[in-house]
Amino acid sequence: MRGTAPRPYRIVDRYAAAPGELTLVLAPEGPSGGDGPGGHRPGPSAAGRFWVLHTASGQRLPAADVSARRLHSDGATAESSLVEVRALRVPCGPSVCGIGDVVGLSGPRGLGWDLRAAVGLDLLVVGWERGLGLLRPVVERALADAARYRALRVWAAGAVWSASGPEREQGDGLTGAIAPGGLAEPALRFDPSATVALLAGPLHETAATARALRAQGVPAARIQVAAHELLSCGSGRCGGCRFEGAAGPVRACSDGPVLRYDQLPVSGDSPRPTATP
Repeated sequence: MRGTAPRPYRIVDRYAAAPGELTLVLAPEGPSGGDGPGGHRPGPSAAGRFWVLHTASGQRLPAADVSARRLHSDGATAESSLVEVRALRVPCGPSVCGIGDVVGLSGPRGLGWDLRAAVGLDLLVVGWERGLGLLRPVVERALADAARYRALRVWAAGAVWSASGPEREQGDGLTGAIAPGGLAEPALRFDPSATVALLAGPLHETAATARALRAQGVPAARIQVAAHELLSCGSGRCGGCRFEGAAGPVRACSDGPVLRYDQLPVSGDSPRPTATP
């Protein structure tokens, strides 16, 4: 895999949100610092793709949910560009990516969400807490380009929200329903014949939701699943993200990390790596 050369950043804050995950706040280091990775603010074109953190010890850590934010550095008018990065598969001890360390950040890499597949159709977005960062830019883009889609329907960590085009009735064709959080959660209604679904969260939950959508008539090629938790080295060399899909071997880092349902194992179960780094 070829990617952009890493840009240097200094870690100014860090916190562990979940075992094996580490969120870092980075400040540009040196004159080449910009508004985001590679000197550019992450935008909709990077939604769903991933970045690679390069540590001083030579580790390469895949990262998702990279977002640039502008914060007041002195409480007045001066601002500094900070980048928040959620690194994956990282030991959360203080010796890994400590505050003050300089790291490199390269990317974006891989394949992200395919919003072109949803043009003229309904866009169904389903995200659990761990997947909301991956879906936020998708929702923002869909709202900005509302005329491109018939409707936007969102299930986000148990909350349901929808917006339909002015020419489309809310209940027209909504013969499907899904409550990914369980029967106690509000159900999200949708039109199986005209829906593109984007799913992000723990693979067990996303795979189960994909199976339910497929059973209700959503075409397999219109169901997209975030498989970021399978990423290992981020270079495509170690084989740690390789699994056997319905049509043969799949590498999450190069064929994804956003994958179509028809790329997953024939059983529809959540993919599991067939090799370890």
